[in-house]
Amino acid sequence: MPSQKRRPPHPLLLEHGYWRNRLQTLRLARPSALYTPRPDLSLPSITVEEFRIRAHDGLRLTGLQGRRSLELTEARIRLRVVPAERIPEIDRQAVAGGVIEYVLQFPAGRRLEDRVLDVVRICELAAARAGVEPCEVQLYSPSGVPDPDEFLIASELLAGMV
Repeated sequence: MPSQKRRPPHPLLLEHGYWRNRLQTLRLARPSALYTPRPDLSLPSITVEEFRIRAHDGLRLTGLQGRRSLELTEARIRLRVVPAERIPEIDRQAVAGGVIEYVLQFPAGRRLEDRVLDVVRICELAAARAGVEPCEVQLYSPSGVPDPDEFLIASELLAGMV
């Protein structure tokens, strides 16, 4: 189990100057995704889709998106990352409560810089689909699990994009 006493990432990793060119490159290619219905994972009240998106470096990322079948006008959007060794699953209880959940699994060995840009890209994708700002997408870690470094850095970057 990971230690609850984690150190924050190095302060230089939070410098906007370090990320400026990387974010500009990310902006040049608008996020687009292919959504495929997953009836095997859906319920009558919950619709699950698999999404595929091309990362900034050309790698194809896949994940799941779950939402209520009858959409709410004020749904919260969240992104959750699962470790490479776990099978991605939608949190059905949260989705039934009105959350639109995106679940992403990084390939094993993905560099921190790439994971940060992937998180920003998925937030942009989720926000565009829901008609909100990317900074409104909640970067969610289950209770007792510390936020991964990519969430800490991406949240700073997303807050600066407004």
